[in-house]
Amino acid sequence: HHNKLEELVAELSASLSNIKHEQEFMEVRERIHRAINENTNSRVVMWSCFEAFILLAMAFGQVYYLKRFFEVRRVV
Repeated sequence: HHNKLEELVAELSASLSNIKHEQEFMEVRERIHRAINENTNSRVVMWSCFEAFILLAMAFGQVYYLKRFFEVRRVV
């Protein structure tokens, strides 16, 4: 009867050890994926700012071009 209890304790200990290793592995994966995710998010933000700047520059350029295009030119 005592031997059976020792076997159960050893089995539980092995299971607990496996769970601990799996949890450590998951923590490492989570850190790696978090770093990748944060890097990707910062790139998306930078690209969005770049696109907004280009869009504004093109809008101002079009307004400037149209103002000059429709300007009445006086011949002296």
